[in-house]
Amino acid sequence: MNDEKTKAGDGVHWEHYCCIPECKKWGGLGYARTAAEPVKWWCGEHYPYWDMHKPS
Repeated sequence: MNDEKTKAGDGVHWEHYCCIPECKKWGGLGYARTAAEPVKWWCGEHYPYWDMHKPS
């Protein structure tokens, strides 16, 4: 029986900074239209999709 509770990639931390070139803030908000498209990351100040998250 295998007692390992971790798998490959556990604990990997990816650095996502805002994709706006002059901004050096953490990009905690990512968006991609499809799974095949690379994710772009934005800080809260530059995130262009806030309207998608507001209730109608």
